[in-house]
This record gives sequence, C-alpha cells and structure tokens, in this order.
Amino acid sequence: MKRPDAVPFLFPLALILLTLPGCAGPEERSSRSIEEIHHAEGVPVITRPVETTPFRTYVSYTGRLSGITESTATALVSDRVEEIRLRVGDRVRRDTPVVIFPRDNPSVGFEQARVNLENARQAYERTRRLHLEEGVSRQAYDNARTQFEVAQANWQTARKMVEVQSPLTGYITRMAVSESDNVQPGDPLFTVSVFDRLKTTVWTSDHHAEMIAPGLPARAIWRDREIRGVVQEIDMAMDKTTRAFSTKLQFDNPDLAVRSGVTATIHIETYRQDEAILLLQQDLRSDAEGFYVYVAEEGRAARRPVLLGRHQGVYREVLSGLVPGDHLVSQGIDQLREGRTLRVMGQESPLMQP
Repeated sequence: MKRPDAVPFLFPLALILLTLPGCAGPEERSSRSIEEIHHAEGVPVITRPVETTPFRTYVSYTGRLSGITESTATALVSDRVEEIRLRVGDRVRRDTPVVIFPRDNPSVGFEQARVNLENARQAYERTRRLHLEEGVSRQAYDNARTQFEVAQANWQTARKMVEVQSPLTGYITRMAVSESDNVQPGDPLFTVSVFDRLKTTVWTSDHHAEMIAPGLPARAIWRDREIRGVVQEIDMAMDKTTRAFSTKLQFDNPDLAVRSGVTATIHIETYRQDEAILLLQQDLRSDAEGFYVYVAEEGRAARRPVLLGRHQGVYREVLSGLVPGDHLVSQGIDQLREGRTLRVMGQESPLMQP
C-alpha cells in the first residue's frame, strides 16, 4: 500500500542533495567551465595594430559667415521703386545702376540738373576755345570751368538719387525691395557682397584664447560643405560686455560653395601631430599607478603603462608606452591580467582620427 507522505518526504531530500559539496548549480558549473576554457585555450580577444596617424585638436564655435567685403545701398529719396535691373545672384560692377526711381521727383530736380549741366558744358567749351584764341581772360575761362564742374557734380548727385548704383564689384546677395514699393530715405535697397572669401568673428573664452594665435588653420562647415581658412586676428584684451576675446577668421570660398550670411560650425585647429599614436578612451584602464593598456606578445597579455598627451573627443594621444607594430588588445580587456594566454579572434583596422 502506497504511503501518503512519500512525495512530501522526497522534496526536502532533493533540496538537501543540491546543497551538498560537489552538487553545484548550473551557474557555478558554467562559471568554472569558462574559467577552465580560458586557462586551457586562452582568453578570446580582438586586437588592433598600432600605427602612426595624423592627429589634431581643435576648439569649435558657431559663427555667421559673410562676404570679405559687403555693402548695402540705401534710398536717398522718398519715392516709389520704378525698376530693378538686377536680381539676387547676379554679378555686378561698381557704379552700375541697380534700383531706379522716377526722374520726375520734384525733390531731386533731375531734369533741371541735366539741363544745367548741358548749358554749363556748352559755355565751358565756348570759353575754352576763346581762351585758346586769347579772346577771353584766364579768369573768365576758370569761372566757366568751375561752373561746369559744379553742374556736373549736381547732375551726378541727382542721378545717383534716382539711379541707385552698386557700391562695389561683387554679387547681389540680398534685394530688400520690389518694383512699386514705396521707400523712405535711409531704407535698405540691396546688398552687394564679395564672397569668394568669407569672414566671421567668434568669441573665445580666456582658456581657449591661450591656445589660439593668428595663422592657425581653421575649417567652416555648412551642411555638407567645408571650406578652409585661417585665424586673422585675436584680441589681446577681453571685451567687458561679453567677457570673451574677439577672434576674426577668413576662409577661401572656391566656386562660391558657401553662401554669404549662413551660420556655420567653425573649428580652429590648436594642435597637430602628423605621426601620432592614438588610443580610444575605451582602450584604457587605470589604477593607482596610472593608465595602462594590454598588448598581445607571443600569445600572452602584456600590461603596458602609457603616458598620455592631448585628447580630442574619445581620442587620446600616446606619448610613450606603445610603438608602431604593437598589437593592442581592443576587446576582451576586462578578462585580462599580466601573462594570461590569449586567443585572438580577429583584428580591427588601424585607428585613424576622422
């Protein structure tokens, strides 16, 4: 006859057996098996060959790029825009009329100035001929010439009021008015820029100012376009309002790839080493003695103390402790100690700063 308490009796017995020495659970057995595998076959790691590569550090800012030379023409009269002869993007030569106003504006006196100029020119030419023939005095000739020059200046002024000219040779980068718009004196009409070179000013902290000097290379990045330039000037005195140092830069803009007026990311290079050995931050370990890495030597882990230099992001410059040709352990580091057998599972590409 089956005992009713058989099952309750067997359960605690099984539990006791599991806790006896030599009856380890699956986690402990697995742990010991991994340790045994590492001891017998080596710790699986990935290595990376050590090579020299160019390395640079930089400080970054945001700046508005503008043409190396830029000028905005303004209205000189209160009137309606009659004609716009050029558009944004057009190349224009200095003194070319761009925005035209009506010539019949009474405050300008354009026609009167034109008539006065023509009369003064005829009088001057007549007096000049007579003076050459000794028919009039030198004083009369000088007076006629002066009247002609004054009339010419008055007409030029009147003409510039109704035919607003480009202040320089470049590209029209902004048109502030449209035909039939009414404007007042001083209102902006259009902007002309010379932007085969661009400029910007950024404000640097006192810490960064110690690293920046005229002539340092710089890059400006706008969208997917990059242009290169240099630091032109950095103030030697801090601005009292911004509590920073004004730093002026210029950039070449071949093919006008970057537009004037855009906001770009500015990188100023503060250090360059053409043959540097680099590490990633994740390659390093540290203790009371300092930073160290592991390299693979004849199938075993060798601990190497390293002296570090400058850093940029996750990249660290190595001044001593590694040489080209070493094989750095880049993955599997936490399982290592000095002299441990390695099982190299693969190799990464040499490290290069992008």
